Amino acid sequence: MSRYLILLLLPLLTYSACSNPAGSDDDDPMMPSFDRREMLKTWADEVIIPAHNDFEANLEAMAAANEAFSLNPGAETLTEFQNRFKAAYLSFQRLDPFLIGKGEEIRMRELLNTYPANVDLIQENADSGAANLDLPSNTVAQGFPALEFLLHAENNQLLTNANHRAYATALIDRMLLLNETVLTDWNGTYRDLFIQNDGNSATASIDRTINDYIFHYEKFLRAGKVGIPAGVFSDDPLADRVEALYAGYSKELFLEALSASRDFFTNRGLKEYLDVLNVRRDGELLSSQIEAQFAVILEASAALTDSFAEQVEVDNVQLLGLYDEMQRLVVLMKVDMVQALSINIDYVDADGD
Repeated sequence: MSRYLILLLLPLLTYSACSNPAGSDDDDPMMPSFDRREMLKTWADEVIIPAHNDFEANLEAMAAANEAFSLNPGAETLTEFQNRFKAAYLSFQRLDPFLIGKGEEIRMRELLNTYPANVDLIQENADSGAANLDLPSNTVAQGFPALEFLLHAENNQLLTNANHRAYATALIDRMLLLNETVLTDWNGTYRDLFIQNDGNSATASIDRTINDYIFHYEKFLRAGKVGIPAGVFSDDPLADRVEALYAGYSKELFLEALSASRDFFTNRGLKEYLDVLNVRRDGELLSSQIEAQFAVILEASAALTDSFAEQVEVDNVQLLGLYDEMQRLVVLMKVDMVQALSINIDYVDADGD
């Protein structure tokens, strides 16, 4: 039995009697009120749409660097291409927790950041010059992990192989198209529909966004970036499963994603929502405990090496320790926070943790 199963099976904690569960009657003068629609407006206009715009700008800068490199392949243009790639990858970390609506529908996260990449398939696609990136089988041969292999692997062929340069261009064009598709939807009718859908149900915007936010934290930040490489779900550590395996900056991507999750909770309405409802755990504001755990996670990551692949080999205990601290935050958000907000988790936890 996993060491975390015990935590999740503990009886759910009770909350302050003056808490106002989400969806209760806001006209009751004895209950605190909170403008849920205004919070959704903040999420749309200050978080999600700006994240897509920032990502688009970084993708366009990467595309320009790729074009300059393709016209004049060399060490200098390759370095600029690599730098723009990194900037776009970091930008994606800030967007990744909020791929709701069209982004979820078109599987944007899977198409842009499924790792490890299938190196053999990438080589085959590049050499053929006719890869169909719409095929589900090519999910593992596109997006950031595929570009990272082309740009940073020791057997890099971009400088010498025109087919590989053409494949890199095709990958970037698809990334631009995917983000444009989602951004167009947000700038169309979806933004208003998202904000207006401020009720309390499984299909309401707050419920869906918080579910996606916690799902991203649990499955992609906690498990994908840390737990799987550390061997939490396998018999041994898996150094080849880290993000940015070839570029070697998996820690930087992790910290950017952690910062996005932390900022969303602290500065974009969730903390305020819990505090207005006076949600407490063991006599202390739940929001304060969540904020404190984010700080503990940041501290636990401070001593890690830039490459989590190296970390696994040098001192995997530290990576396991980071995972343990991240799991404690899962309990605070996935159990305590959602109960207080009357939100049901809409995905199945298959990790066995």
